[in-house]
Amino acid sequence: MPIKSFVKKFGKGAATKQVYIYETWLRWIARGLQFLFAIIVCGIYGNRVDRDRKDGNSQSVAWVYALLVAGLTCITCLLYSIPNPFSRMQSHRLFAWDLILFVLWIVQFGIFAGLFLKRDEDEYEGVSVALMKCGVWIDLVNAVFWLGTGLYGCFRTFVGRKVNDKIDQVQNKVEDQVTSRVGQFAGSAANNFSFKMNPLKKETV
Repeated sequence: MPIKSFVKKFGKGAATKQVYIYETWLRWIARGLQFLFAIIVCGIYGNRVDRDRKDGNSQSVAWVYALLVAGLTCITCLLYSIPNPFSRMQSHRLFAWDLILFVLWIVQFGIFAGLFLKRDEDEYEGVSVALMKCGVWIDLVNAVFWLGTGLYGCFRTFVGRKVNDKIDQVQNKVEDQVTSRVGQFAGSAANNFSFKMNPLKKETV
């Protein structure tokens, strides 16, 4: 019956691809955090670069490098947020770039940790040492984030098919159970609806 078929189809669709939906949301959250922390780094180090530009001073290589890494990170996050921008190329297959960004961030962490973590004075070359120390730990957070997404992408690339098969098996079991229950409910609802439309109709024995 049409009603029964519709309810079955609706219930079946609601039970499928849930794991992939959760995975997509978690990936977007991770990319959002990577973008947010990169923007914070742009603000911390960009202030110094902008001041040197206005004063006519030569730019410090370390600060320019920090802005370059943060800028590449922001662009990467924006590209990754586009749904399937590379046709069949999913973003987790680009894990090598995530790992490259991890290396860039860990180098940045090493540079600024060496400059600021052991300093006790309030300022260094016109910048707040306390602020730069915060920036150092944010650099480390960024490195950890990109290491995590890089390793996850590597795992999904080389083991993803097996994982997807396992997920599909679990989903098929859940789907069959939901479909069966929805079918029972749809049959009962369809019979009640038919009786209401034809109250004089009686079952034949």
